[in-house]
Amino acid sequence: MKIIILAVILAILLFLLAGYIGFTVACYRRTGKIMGTGAPSLEPYLEQMDEGRRWFLGMKPEKVEIVSYDGLRLSGLYLINPEAKGTIILMHGYRMDGYTDFTCVYKKYYDLGYSLLNAFQRAHVDSEGEYITFGIKERFDCRDWAEYIADRFGSEHKIVLDGLSMGAATVLMAAGLELPENVKGIIADCGFTSPWEQLLFVVKNKYHLPARPLMDSVDIFAKLLGGFSFKEYSTLDAMKVNTRPILFLHGEADDFVPTYFSVRNFEACQAPKRLITVPNAAHGVSYLVDPDTCNAELDKFLMNI
Repeated sequence: MKIIILAVILAILLFLLAGYIGFTVACYRRTGKIMGTGAPSLEPYLEQMDEGRRWFLGMKPEKVEIVSYDGLRLSGLYLINPEAKGTIILMHGYRMDGYTDFTCVYKKYYDLGYSLLNAFQRAHVDSEGEYITFGIKERFDCRDWAEYIADRFGSEHKIVLDGLSMGAATVLMAAGLELPENVKGIIADCGFTSPWEQLLFVVKNKYHLPARPLMDSVDIFAKLLGGFSFKEYSTLDAMKVNTRPILFLHGEADDFVPTYFSVRNFEACQAPKRLITVPNAAHGVSYLVDPDTCNAELDKFLMNI
């Protein structure tokens, strides 16, 4: 009997230890090299991406800050177009900084007459925060950035939300909130459906570990330390109440956030919508692999909202 009891205690301790390690790896803030900059899928485009980054920073964007609903100082770089008809809020992906995510569209959006807000997500770059919550809390930050722009420039100033990967999930989840009326549309590139489903996929397919019960333990520490649950909200929940047009994009060769997640988001969306999938495009590189198609779709979408 003692052996059985000890075995049960050991199993519980291992379950909790695995969950703590998993939560730390997935959510705890890190410094240093950003994720993805060494990905093979990006190598053919590094020079182009660097050119876009240099252009954006060379335009001397203004550093802006807001305070989140839970008291964090959030930071961003705001490039104001003197002839702007609106602002595009750019929400970058997991452990990224926006410079990698949007380098290929910075100048395009600016030339179309938009100001650009490169918003640093919580626990990234200059924004405060200890934990990444995969869109659960970030959706409120996105709403608050939209309110900042609406307050600063007025109700006639068009706002578009644009996100990539986790940033796409962030803007899609934000669509389930009460947003300023001048938020006119959303662009979501390779977004997942929920933190829970995305992490189950990564644990199983990238790390080749049993996703259950590991993720159940990870979620315990998300609640205890991060004050959220991976299961508490999803893009599918938001799509049921969203009323704004959405352009979904996804690479068909994406093995990190599978394409069917965008398909499910598209199917759940009750508002005007369009889904573009790009053959041979890995995670987050659709604009780079097929710029002609993506640029044409962006032009059409932005013209009609």
